Amino acid sequence: MRCNLKNRKDIPPRDVPGFNHRAARHNVVREQAIALLVIAQYLLSLLWVGFTEDMGALLSAVVPAMDRGLFFGVVFLPPLLTVGISFYAKRFLYESPRLFVIHRLNLILLMFGAAWTAILAGTPFVFETVLLLSSLLIVITPMFSLGLYLCALLFFFLGSAWTGGWTGFSWFDIGDVVLTALVGLIMVRFRFSDRVGGYLTSRTMEEQHRQLKETNRELLEANGRLQTITYLDGLTGVSNRRAFDEALEGEWRRAMRGEAPLGLLMVDIDFFKAYNDTYGHQAGDDCLKQVAGALGAVARRQGEVVARYGGEEFAVICPGGNTDALAVVGESLRRRVGALRITHPSLPWGHVSISVGGAVVVPRPGDSRERLIGRADEALYAAKEAGRNRVVIRKQAQVTL
Repeated sequence: MRCNLKNRKDIPPRDVPGFNHRAARHNVVREQAIALLVIAQYLLSLLWVGFTEDMGALLSAVVPAMDRGLFFGVVFLPPLLTVGISFYAKRFLYESPRLFVIHRLNLILLMFGAAWTAILAGTPFVFETVLLLSSLLIVITPMFSLGLYLCALLFFFLGSAWTGGWTGFSWFDIGDVVLTALVGLIMVRFRFSDRVGGYLTSRTMEEQHRQLKETNRELLEANGRLQTITYLDGLTGVSNRRAFDEALEGEWRRAMRGEAPLGLLMVDIDFFKAYNDTYGHQAGDDCLKQVAGALGAVARRQGEVVARYGGEEFAVICPGGNTDALAVVGESLRRRVGALRITHPSLPWGHVSISVGGAVVVPRPGDSRERLIGRADEALYAAKEAGRNRVVIRKQAQVTL
């Protein structure tokens, strides 16, 4: 699995559903924490200065041309705005594009606000604090963080030089600020790599799980197709002999439990060998398909099963009916096949027909399914002996060993 993270505006990538929202929500909360820490730091510093120094004299020495109220407003404005924007960003936690824009603007405001505050106060401490906190708490891309850190660092040095605060910095102060920025960038890189590694690991596991589910689904489908092939006749598409045997056994047990009648029809295509000899095996196969389709179109009740019993012979399981109902089904089968009007010159009526024999029993313990099949076969033989193209049903009787 490949994931292009180059030049992303935030991590994780926007095109990953369900992941960027969580990361953005965490970043919003961390921005609030950083801004509140900066505010607390200002308050503690001002309280300490107020108790130990002459506040008016100190402010006049640091910013002689700036009004005292304006100074405090500028100092507290960036973190206060950051807190406000972070709370506002919570409204867009599920609108990623707008949230990422707000997040980046908030980072810029926090970084440059801290740099401006450090310029006015003449000390890099506040700026260094924000650099480290941002790198430790907020995950951003290395390219974006590099540009942001370098621009804020340049702004701090140029602003300090313009306000005259540069002369009060020692080489230690300058080196400390630069080192803090480098450490912050390294921390961003490590945190970004860790987030990307965790993200890729998670996505890899998800992809493997998805592939496993897909493989299982394909196996189930293949197994279903295999079962279908196993229980269907390859030529006609109706149930094969194996499916017939299992279906008859199931219906037999069900009828025995409920003491209900179970009917069976045996169907044979009249003089099918002569049809094959006349038109060939390809035409014979087409004839079998059409006859099977006609039988399946009639036998649609619940539990009724049409199966190819062997060669040109078919069987139809009809549970729950008496001999009269079975005769109606058999006659419907005969008429449906006759309606196909498949030419058969060897028959007096000129088209393909079927002979149908059937039997109905109420199974009892010790009864034999083979005897039911035998009685249906006897009825089929009687239909053939009587001239074919007809239905003969054996009267309902208990089948015993």
